[in-house]
Order: sequence, then C-alpha cells, then structure tokens
Amino acid sequence: MIPKKPWSRMLPLNSARLVLRRFSGEDLPAFLAYRNDPEVARLQGWESFSLAEATAFVARQETQEIASPGQWLQIAIGLKRTGQLIGDCALKVHAVDPRQATIGITLCRDFQGQGLATEALSALLGYLFLEASLHRVQADTDPANVRAWRLLERLGMRREAHRLQSLWFKGHWADEFIYAILRQEWHKLRQARSAIVS
Repeated sequence: MIPKKPWSRMLPLNSARLVLRRFSGEDLPAFLAYRNDPEVARLQGWESFSLAEATAFVARQETQEIASPGQWLQIAIGLKRTGQLIGDCALKVHAVDPRQATIGITLCRDFQGQGLATEALSALLGYLFLEASLHRVQADTDPANVRAWRLLERLGMRREAHRLQSLWFKGHWADEFIYAILRQEWHKLRQARSAIVS
C-alpha cells in the first residue's frame, strides 16, 4: 500500500506557468465554458454540463479525497500569473493495485497548442513518481484524438495497445489507444533530458 503522507501534500503543484490545485466555486464559469465547448467535448466522455451538474461537480472535487483508490480526482489547472482556470487533470489510483494510476487531461481550446498540457501532466507525473513512488501510470485515448496521443508520446509514454472497438462511446463502438510509463522509464527520460540541457 502507498502511505497517505505523500498524498496529503500533493496539491497545489507548481510548474513554470501553472498551478495544479483543488477546484473552487470561483472556477464555475470557466469550467462551464470549456466543458460545454463542442470541440472540447467531442472526444471526451460527456456531451455538455448543466449549471446544476457543474456546481455539484465543483463542490464534490473541492472535498474529494486525494488518491482514494478507484475514484477519479479532477485537479484544476490554473494559470500561475492570474489564477484563471484553463482545464483539469484527471487522476485515478487503481483500486486493485494502488501503486498504479490512470491519468487524463482536458484543456480549454483557447489554451491548447502552447505546451500547457505537457507542462501540467509533466508536473503531475513528477509528483506521482518522485513523491508518491508509483510504479506505473497509464492513459487511454481515442485514436482519432491525435493531439492527445501525441501529447502522451511527448511525455515519454509508450503505446501498449490498440484495442479495436473496445468501448461503446456516444452511440458507436470506438477504438482505444493505451499508453503507459514505468517509474524507471520516467527517471531515465528525466536524466536524459537533464543531460541535454546541461
């Protein structure tokens, strides 16, 4: 089992331009805006969010236990300079083996293509491997979501599977790409990048 202590200091996480933090009531307008953008929702598990649904979601995430095995935690992504909500990361520590987790990300369309998703998930992976000492982190995406799987590859994750028609999704059978990275792989990648910089 993973001790609770590392999780208690997980949030907030800071990177150069971002802060990963708990949701708050002030995030509601921005959350509603990007979660109701059809282009953002197209390859995600929802169609839209009503005000009541968004309010309940934000309230739940304000108090959701961090790293409760089997439960998704949505982590707000804010701009460090202004605090503005621009998206959220998803984290689910696996119930069967809490040394493993699944991650995901949703980003407001206005902030895509600027390296912010890479920065946010890099900060999250850094915590998961360095502080929480997880063994393996995975992510899944629709093969049609090219930007998502290219992001996962930029992070050093490897494609482990292409599941054919494995998910009933918005009225049709969809394929899934499964990506993963092990702690030792992440450490090697980090060392290689540090060597290039120095």
